[in-house]
Amino acid sequence: MPRAVAALGTIAALAGCQCLGLHTPETSAGTEAAPACPAVTKAEAWVNRMPTIGDEPTKMIVMLGVESKDSWFLTPLDMPAAQGLVLDLKPGGAAVPGTVGYRQMAPAPLPAGIRILCRGSEVATIDNVMIVQ
Repeated sequence: MPRAVAALGTIAALAGCQCLGLHTPETSAGTEAAPACPAVTKAEAWVNRMPTIGDEPTKMIVMLGVESKDSWFLTPLDMPAAQGLVLDLKPGGAAVPGTVGYRQMAPAPLPAGIRILCRGSEVATIDNVMIVQ
C-alpha cells in the first residue's frame, strides 16, 4: 500500500507540472522559431522523358541546393500561368538537409521560368527547364 501511495503521489506531481502551467511556451518543443530562409546554392529543373516500364506520366523535377542543416520543402503557389511556376520554400518535410526537391506532372507547355520564394521574397529563379531523354 505505501508503494501505491508513493506511485500515485509521483504521478500527481508530474501531472501537476503541466496542469499548473509550469512548462512555458519557451520550453515547449512545438514553439521554436522558424529557421531563417537558407541561401540557395544551386537551382535546376528538368523534365524526365527517359523510357520507363509501363505508362508512368512524364514528371517535371525541381531541385535546390541550400545552405541549411534543417529540412525544407517546396509547395506550389496559386499564381496566374503567365507568371510561370512559383514555388514556396518552407521549413520542414522529409528532405535530406542541404537538398530540396519538388515533382509534378510535366505541364504543357513547360513554364517559361520558375520562381522560388521564401517568406514572400524571391530566393532563386530557374530560366531553363531541361528535357532529359
